[in-house]
Amino acid sequence: MNNKKKLIGTILGVVAFVALVAGVTYAWFTWASENTTINGQSGCFNIVYDKGTDISGTLTPSINYEGGVNTTVKINISNACNITGEATISLNTNDETTIPLTQGALKYAVYQGADEISTGTISQKGNIDLATVTLTRAATATTEYTVYVWIDGSLSDNSFVGTSYSGYIHASATQTEL
Repeated sequence: MNNKKKLIGTILGVVAFVALVAGVTYAWFTWASENTTINGQSGCFNIVYDKGTDISGTLTPSINYEGGVNTTVKINISNACNITGEATISLNTNDETTIPLTQGALKYAVYQGADEISTGTISQKGNIDLATVTLTRAATATTEYTVYVWIDGSLSDNSFVGTSYSGYIHASATQTEL
């Protein structure tokens, strides 16, 4: 009798195990994910842009941005658009630059007319973002930003003598809302 109970228990255990494996396998093969549809829409996003000249030359130490070199960039969103956007004005410092960048003396400033938008230090070659501005609507590129690059005379030493700067300005735009 004891052996019969063990045999019945073993058979029930094996049947339960087979049923469990079959159920898991069935569930695994029949599982499906619902597809998710993501829709997006962009309205008119036409940018009008005039790039200024490259910034390059020999810089002499000065007390402010007026003693350096500068260029302008003009950027707007087209009047035909009913959306808003932002532009990021960036500076790319070329490998030809020989000014020591580790001393923190090479400075930049971005102005719109007489209004200071941003200032900072150029501490590496390559691309850095200088300012992010809200785009205004216009038929042509009329909103002008002036980018200045100069050597801060209070931070420079003899290692800046005979060195030069080479770089260029560029901008990118991002839609902010419809």
